[in-house]
Amino acid sequence: MKGFLYSWFIGYTSPSRAVAALQGKPAPHYGFYAQALRILMDALLLYLPLSLLGRQPSTPSFVTLFPTQTYYSTMIWLQPLFLLIQFFVMCTAAHLILRLTGRRSGIDLIINLIGMSALIVGAFLVVWDWLYVLLGGSSDIFLGISHWIFAQWATAIMVIGFKRYLDVPIWLGIAIYVLLALLTYPFAMLLIRGPV
Repeated sequence: MKGFLYSWFIGYTSPSRAVAALQGKPAPHYGFYAQALRILMDALLLYLPLSLLGRQPSTPSFVTLFPTQTYYSTMIWLQPLFLLIQFFVMCTAAHLILRLTGRRSGIDLIINLIGMSALIVGAFLVVWDWLYVLLGGSSDIFLGISHWIFAQWATAIMVIGFKRYLDVPIWLGIAIYVLLALLTYPFAMLLIRGPV
C-alpha cells in the first residue's frame, strides 16, 4: 500500500519521478488499482454530490436516453463504465500500435502507466472541478480546456514511460497519445458533462 501511495503522490512532483516510481512495481496491479480508485473518485466525490445537490449540467444531454434533469445521477454509473471502457481501449490500442510498428511492448507496463497517470491527473481534476464550482465558475468551455491542459501531465508520464521502459522515441510516444485522444475524446465529448 505504501508503494502504491508513493507512486501516486510522487506523480505530482514530476512526470519523470512518477515513471521512476513505477519501476519494479506490481504490473498490471498498480494500473488496475489506480484506474479503479480514479473511477470511484469521479462517481462518489463528483457526480454523487452533484446529483444530491440537484444540479444539472449547463450543456444539455446529447443522448436522449439520459435526460439533462437527471444527468448527474446517470453519471454515477455511466462515468465508471465509460472510464473503464476508455481505459481498456487506450491500453489495448497503445499495445497494438507498438506491436504494429515493430516495437517492443509490454501490456502490463502500459496498464500501469496509463492507469497511474489517469489517477494522478483524475484526482487533481476532482479537486479542480470542486474549486471551480465553489468559486462560482460557470463556463463548461473553460473547464474543458483546463482539463485538456492538465491532461498533458498524463501525456508526459506516458511518453516518458514509453521512452524509459520500452525505448519508444519521444515523437512516437506523442503520436500514440494523439491517436489515443482521437480514439477516445469524441466519445467523452458526447457523454461526459462537467460539474457546471
